Amino acid sequence: MGSWPAAEVAPEIDRLVLGVNQAVDDTRLYEAAGDRVVDWISLSQIGDFMVAGVLTDEIATLRARYRPRDVVLGRLHELEQQGLVERHGLALAATEELRPLIETLMDARADAAATLWRGHEDDVYQASRTAQELGALASDDHVVAAVHRTLPAPEDPFLRLHSRLVTLRYLRQHDHAEAWLAHGLTASEIGVMTGLWNGEDVVSGEALAQLVARGLASDDSPALTDAGQRMRSEIEADTNERSQVMFSALGENETAEFLAVLRRLPG
Repeated sequence: MGSWPAAEVAPEIDRLVLGVNQAVDDTRLYEAAGDRVVDWISLSQIGDFMVAGVLTDEIATLRARYRPRDVVLGRLHELEQQGLVERHGLALAATEELRPLIETLMDARADAAATLWRGHEDDVYQASRTAQELGALASDDHVVAAVHRTLPAPEDPFLRLHSRLVTLRYLRQHDHAEAWLAHGLTASEIGVMTGLWNGEDVVSGEALAQLVARGLASDDSPALTDAGQRMRSEIEADTNERSQVMFSALGENETAEFLAVLRRLPG
Protein backbone atom coordinates (compact mmCIF):
# COMPACT_ATOMS: atom_id res chain seq x y z
CA MET A 1 0.00 0.00 0.00
CA GLY A 2 2.99 2.34 0.28
CA SER A 3 4.40 4.35 3.13
CA TRP A 4 1.38 6.58 3.63
CA PRO A 5 -2.05 4.89 3.43
CA ALA A 6 -3.52 8.28 4.36
CA ALA A 7 -2.26 9.65 1.05
CA GLU A 8 -4.07 6.90 -0.87
CA VAL A 9 -7.31 7.07 1.10
CA ALA A 10 -7.70 10.87 0.89
CA PRO A 11 -8.36 11.13 -2.88
CA GLU A 12 -10.84 8.26 -2.71
CA ILE A 13 -12.78 10.07 0.02
CA ASP A 14 -12.70 13.27 -2.04
CA ARG A 15 -13.91 11.37 -5.11
CA LEU A 16 -16.90 9.92 -3.30
CA VAL A 17 -17.94 13.02 -1.35
CA LEU A 18 -17.61 15.36 -4.31
CA GLY A 19 -19.27 12.83 -6.60
CA VAL A 20 -22.37 12.86 -4.42
CA ASN A 21 -22.36 16.64 -4.06
CA GLN A 22 -22.14 17.11 -7.81
CA ALA A 23 -24.96 14.63 -8.42
CA VAL A 24 -27.48 16.55 -6.28
CA ASP A 25 -30.57 17.59 -8.25
CA ASP A 26 -30.34 21.39 -8.30
CA THR A 27 -33.84 21.72 -9.73
CA ARG A 28 -35.24 20.26 -6.57
CA LEU A 29 -33.41 22.87 -4.50
CA TYR A 30 -34.60 25.77 -6.63
CA GLU A 31 -38.18 24.57 -6.39
CA ALA A 32 -37.88 24.41 -2.59
CA ALA A 33 -36.47 27.94 -2.47
CA GLY A 34 -39.32 29.46 -4.47
CA ASP A 35 -38.86 33.22 -4.73
CA ARG A 36 -36.21 33.31 -2.00
CA VAL A 37 -32.54 33.82 -2.79
CA VAL A 38 -30.80 30.93 -1.06
CA ASP A 39 -27.06 30.47 -0.66
CA TRP A 40 -27.12 26.73 -1.28
CA ILE A 41 -23.32 26.49 -1.19
CA SER A 42 -23.19 27.81 2.37
CA LEU A 43 -26.08 25.58 3.43
CA SER A 44 -24.35 22.54 1.94
CA GLN A 45 -21.23 23.34 3.97
CA ILE A 46 -22.68 24.25 7.37
CA GLY A 47 -26.35 23.25 7.22
CA ASP A 48 -25.90 20.10 9.28
CA PHE A 49 -24.22 22.10 12.05
CA MET A 50 -27.10 24.61 12.01
CA VAL A 51 -29.83 21.96 12.13
CA ALA A 52 -28.09 20.45 15.16
CA GLY A 53 -27.79 23.92 16.71
CA VAL A 54 -24.03 23.65 17.25
CA LEU A 55 -22.61 26.07 14.68
CA THR A 56 -20.22 28.55 16.30
CA ASP A 57 -18.20 31.36 14.78
CA GLU A 58 -15.09 29.23 15.32
CA ILE A 59 -16.52 26.25 13.45
CA ALA A 60 -17.77 28.43 10.59
CA THR A 61 -14.45 30.19 10.09
CA LEU A 62 -12.37 27.03 10.43
CA ARG A 63 -14.70 25.19 8.06
CA ALA A 64 -14.14 27.96 5.51
CA ARG A 65 -10.58 28.85 6.50
CA TYR A 66 -9.66 29.75 2.91
CA ARG A 67 -12.26 32.51 2.84
CA PRO A 68 -11.71 35.84 4.65
CA ARG A 69 -12.94 35.64 8.23
CA ASP A 70 -14.97 38.84 7.96
CA VAL A 71 -16.77 37.49 4.89
CA VAL A 72 -17.74 34.27 6.70
CA LEU A 73 -18.93 36.06 9.83
CA GLY A 74 -20.71 38.66 7.72
CA ARG A 75 -22.72 35.91 6.05
CA LEU A 76 -23.73 34.50 9.44
CA HIS A 77 -24.82 37.97 10.52
CA GLU A 78 -26.96 38.26 7.39
CA LEU A 79 -28.65 34.96 8.20
CA GLU A 80 -29.41 36.27 11.69
CA GLN A 81 -30.81 39.51 10.30
CA GLN A 82 -33.03 37.51 7.95
CA GLY A 83 -34.38 35.47 10.84
CA LEU A 84 -33.00 32.25 9.38
CA VAL A 85 -30.73 31.43 12.31
CA GLU A 86 -30.84 32.33 15.98
CA ARG A 87 -28.18 32.35 18.66
CA HIS A 88 -28.28 30.20 21.75
CA GLY A 89 -25.24 31.31 23.69
CA LEU A 90 -22.27 30.87 21.37
CA ALA A 91 -24.08 28.56 18.98
CA LEU A 92 -26.26 29.29 15.97
CA ALA A 93 -29.29 27.17 15.15
CA ALA A 94 -31.52 27.07 12.09
CA THR A 95 -34.98 28.56 12.63
CA GLU A 96 -38.19 26.87 11.54
CA GLU A 97 -38.04 28.91 8.34
CA LEU A 98 -34.58 27.66 7.35
CA ARG A 99 -34.80 24.09 8.62
CA PRO A 100 -37.02 22.77 5.78
CA LEU A 101 -34.57 24.10 3.17
CA ILE A 102 -31.64 22.33 4.82
CA GLU A 103 -33.71 19.15 5.12
CA THR A 104 -34.54 19.38 1.41
CA LEU A 105 -30.83 19.66 0.67
CA MET A 106 -30.07 16.62 2.84
CA ASP A 107 -32.84 14.60 1.19
CA ALA A 108 -31.50 15.52 -2.27
CA ARG A 109 -28.01 14.51 -1.17
CA ALA A 110 -29.30 11.19 0.16
CA ASP A 111 -31.02 10.48 -3.17
CA ALA A 112 -27.83 11.36 -5.08
CA ALA A 113 -25.79 9.02 -2.88
CA ALA A 114 -28.35 6.24 -3.31
CA THR A 115 -28.28 6.66 -7.09
CA LEU A 116 -24.51 6.24 -7.09
CA TRP A 117 -24.16 3.51 -4.48
CA ARG A 118 -27.34 1.42 -4.68
CA GLY A 119 -26.33 -2.21 -5.25
CA HIS A 120 -23.24 -1.74 -3.07
CA GLU A 121 -25.03 -1.88 0.28
CA ASP A 122 -22.48 -4.16 1.94
CA ASP A 123 -19.60 -1.90 0.96
CA VAL A 124 -21.56 1.17 2.08
CA TYR A 125 -22.15 -0.38 5.48
CA GLN A 126 -18.54 -1.46 5.91
CA ALA A 127 -17.10 1.87 4.74
CA SER A 128 -19.47 3.77 7.02
CA ARG A 129 -18.51 1.68 10.02
CA THR A 130 -14.78 2.10 9.39
CA ALA A 131 -15.13 5.83 8.70
CA GLN A 132 -16.90 6.24 12.03
CA GLU A 133 -14.12 4.33 13.77
CA LEU A 134 -11.47 6.49 12.11
CA GLY A 135 -13.27 9.68 13.04
CA ALA A 136 -13.35 8.63 16.67
CA LEU A 137 -9.57 8.09 16.67
CA ALA A 138 -8.75 11.73 15.90
CA SER A 139 -7.86 14.16 18.66
CA ASP A 140 -10.29 16.83 19.83
CA ASP A 141 -8.05 19.62 18.54
CA HIS A 142 -9.52 18.79 15.13
CA VAL A 143 -12.31 21.18 16.12
CA VAL A 144 -14.62 21.00 13.10
CA ALA A 145 -14.35 17.23 12.77
CA ALA A 146 -14.67 16.69 16.53
CA VAL A 147 -18.03 18.47 16.52
CA HIS A 148 -19.18 17.00 13.21
CA ARG A 149 -18.64 13.43 14.40
CA THR A 150 -21.06 14.06 17.30
CA LEU A 151 -23.94 15.13 15.03
CA PRO A 152 -26.85 12.67 14.89
CA ALA A 153 -26.10 10.01 12.28
CA PRO A 154 -28.49 10.20 9.31
CA GLU A 155 -30.96 7.32 9.20
CA ASP A 156 -30.42 6.84 5.49
CA PRO A 157 -27.40 4.51 5.12
CA PHE A 158 -26.13 6.23 1.96
CA LEU A 159 -26.31 9.69 3.49
CA ARG A 160 -24.75 8.30 6.68
CA LEU A 161 -21.67 7.17 4.75
CA HIS A 162 -21.43 10.55 3.02
CA SER A 163 -21.61 12.33 6.38
CA ARG A 164 -18.90 10.17 7.93
CA LEU A 165 -16.62 10.67 4.95
CA VAL A 166 -17.15 14.41 5.32
CA THR A 167 -15.91 14.11 8.91
CA LEU A 168 -12.72 12.51 7.59
CA ARG A 169 -12.30 15.35 5.10
CA TYR A 170 -12.49 17.80 8.00
CA LEU A 171 -9.79 15.85 9.78
CA ARG A 172 -7.45 16.12 6.82
CA GLN A 173 -8.32 19.78 6.31
CA HIS A 174 -7.10 20.43 9.86
CA ASP A 175 -3.93 18.39 9.35
CA HIS A 176 -3.19 20.20 6.10
CA ALA A 177 -3.70 23.60 7.74
CA GLU A 178 -1.36 22.67 10.57
CA ALA A 179 1.22 21.66 7.99
CA TRP A 180 1.17 24.93 6.04
CA LEU A 181 0.87 27.07 9.16
CA ALA A 182 4.10 25.44 10.39
CA HIS A 183 5.80 27.00 7.36
CA GLY A 184 4.48 30.46 8.20
CA LEU A 185 2.06 30.61 5.27
CA THR A 186 -1.34 32.28 5.15
CA ALA A 187 -4.49 30.71 3.72
CA SER A 188 -4.20 32.90 0.62
CA GLU A 189 -0.56 31.98 0.12
CA ILE A 190 -1.09 28.23 0.38
CA GLY A 191 -4.01 28.58 -2.04
CA VAL A 192 -1.76 30.20 -4.64
CA MET A 193 1.09 27.80 -3.89
CA THR A 194 -1.15 24.77 -4.36
CA GLY A 195 -2.55 26.20 -7.58
CA LEU A 196 0.96 26.64 -8.98
CA TRP A 197 1.96 23.21 -7.68
CA ASN A 198 -0.93 21.71 -9.66
CA GLY A 199 0.02 23.65 -12.78
CA GLU A 200 -3.01 25.95 -12.64
CA ASP A 201 -3.14 29.56 -13.76
CA VAL A 202 -3.17 31.96 -10.81
CA VAL A 203 -4.06 35.64 -10.63
CA SER A 204 -1.32 38.02 -9.58
CA GLY A 205 -2.00 39.61 -6.22
CA GLU A 206 -0.76 40.06 -2.69
CA ALA A 207 -0.46 36.34 -1.97
CA LEU A 208 1.68 35.71 -5.05
CA ALA A 209 3.77 38.79 -4.23
CA GLN A 210 4.45 37.41 -0.76
CA LEU A 211 5.55 34.08 -2.20
CA VAL A 212 7.83 35.89 -4.63
CA ALA A 213 9.32 37.95 -1.79
CA ARG A 214 10.15 34.73 0.06
CA GLY A 215 11.77 33.21 -3.01
CA LEU A 216 9.05 30.58 -3.31
CA ALA A 217 7.59 31.72 -6.63
CA SER A 218 8.40 33.79 -9.70
CA ASP A 219 5.94 36.37 -10.97
CA ASP A 220 6.97 37.04 -14.57
CA SER A 221 5.37 33.77 -15.63
CA PRO A 222 3.92 32.61 -12.27
CA ALA A 223 5.49 29.33 -11.15
CA LEU A 224 6.99 27.85 -8.04
CA THR A 225 10.73 28.08 -7.66
CA ASP A 226 12.73 25.03 -6.63
CA ALA A 227 12.42 26.22 -3.03
CA GLY A 228 8.67 26.58 -3.46
CA GLN A 229 8.37 23.11 -4.96
CA ARG A 230 10.31 21.65 -2.04
CA MET A 231 8.19 23.46 0.52
CA ARG A 232 4.89 22.39 -1.06
CA SER A 233 6.09 18.80 -1.23
CA GLU A 234 7.12 19.01 2.43
CA ILE A 235 3.68 20.34 3.33
CA GLU A 236 2.02 17.42 1.55
CA ALA A 237 4.29 14.93 3.28
CA ASP A 238 3.63 16.59 6.64
CA THR A 239 -0.12 16.47 5.99
CA ASN A 240 0.08 12.76 5.26
CA GLU A 241 2.22 12.13 8.33
CA ARG A 242 -0.27 13.92 10.56
CA SER A 243 -3.21 12.10 8.96
CA GLN A 244 -1.41 8.80 9.25
CA VAL A 245 -1.74 8.82 13.04
CA MET A 246 -5.34 7.64 13.03
CA PHE A 247 -4.72 5.07 10.27
CA SER A 248 -1.85 3.62 12.27
CA ALA A 249 -4.19 3.29 15.24
CA LEU A 250 -6.77 1.58 13.03
CA GLY A 251 -4.29 -1.04 11.85
CA GLU A 252 -2.78 -2.00 8.51
CA ASN A 253 -5.24 -4.74 7.54
CA GLU A 254 -8.37 -2.72 8.30
CA THR A 255 -6.92 0.33 6.55
CA ALA A 256 -6.19 -1.76 3.44
CA GLU A 257 -9.73 -3.13 3.43
CA PHE A 258 -11.17 0.37 3.89
CA LEU A 259 -9.22 1.58 0.87
CA ALA A 260 -10.39 -1.38 -1.19
CA VAL A 261 -14.03 -0.78 -0.24
CA LEU A 262 -13.81 2.92 -1.12
CA ARG A 263 -12.31 2.07 -4.50
CA ARG A 264 -15.21 -0.29 -5.24
CA LEU A 265 -17.81 2.43 -4.71
CA PRO A 266 -18.81 4.48 -7.77
CA GLY A 267 -18.07 8.19 -7.59
